[in-house]
Amino acid sequence: MRSLIKHRSKFLGTRMTRSSRYARYRGQCARRFVTATVPTIGRSILAASGLVYSFGLGGLAVSAETSAEVAKAGCKVQVEYEGKLSDGTVFSTTEGGQPISFVVGAGSAPLGLDTIVDGMQVGQTKAIQLSPSEAFGEYDSRAVFQVPLDKLPKNTQIGSRLSNGQQMGVVTDIQDSTATVDLNHPLAGQTLHISLTLVSSEQATNQLSKTILKPGDGVNFPKKGDRLSMHYTGRLASNGQKFDSSVDRGQPFSFRIGVGQVIRGWDEGVMKMSLGEKARLYIPSDMGYGSRGAGRAIPPNADLEFDVELLKIN
Repeated sequence: MRSLIKHRSKFLGTRMTRSSRYARYRGQCARRFVTATVPTIGRSILAASGLVYSFGLGGLAVSAETSAEVAKAGCKVQVEYEGKLSDGTVFSTTEGGQPISFVVGAGSAPLGLDTIVDGMQVGQTKAIQLSPSEAFGEYDSRAVFQVPLDKLPKNTQIGSRLSNGQQMGVVTDIQDSTATVDLNHPLAGQTLHISLTLVSSEQATNQLSKTILKPGDGVNFPKKGDRLSMHYTGRLASNGQKFDSSVDRGQPFSFRIGVGQVIRGWDEGVMKMSLGEKARLYIPSDMGYGSRGAGRAIPPNADLEFDVELLKIN
């Protein structure tokens, strides 16, 4: 099922600006508004809390107010993102489309962005630099292999991406009947320079959930790396529209659990099922396809529901 397999895509986004108005404080991820009487010394101070205190001239006290949406653990945020290599080459950007969306502290964002944005205010821009060890690792020449062409899929050519179920590799050269396969990440060994802007932050109300439709054996549960066989039907949570079904095709879906072959909501939700169990998974967008969506069937930022049945383990 190709629609379930995770794929990387370039981040797209637009910038939002901060706005100020009076309101009540609503939760740790909501806007903070304060009105205060302050001394008159003709300057403004930005406090660590994000409050802006304006000190008026002429002996008149004035009110000071601020509005700051702050990203904290558990908040669902949208972020503009541009990543460059040391030579200025842009390897990923949000310019021109929708921002990337994720939950702070959930571990679902690339390059650890879900921890980097913690504490940022909406509209704030931060520039960071990630060493190879903090990004995609040092380049390892031991991860480059010579493989006979007859051991690879037909029509393999330079640039082909290959997978053994746990690792991805790229064919970098072909000589006679031998191919060179590089298992290093394409950005391995590179220092990354990233500029990110927090576009929005709100409390994440939707969480991954599982409703049991038919109990399993309660004994045999999947482990990371197990190959599973499952039936599923996927629908948009917003309107119940079906976008894919192995049941309709009469062909179970096979994959390895816990290694990133499927969306995160499956990797985590299916791990809690026992053999023979039927369940309904509610998957929030940040654990599905997020701001990128998936083709025409799944729009950006769509929450999903899957009816799933665990048929086989290994």
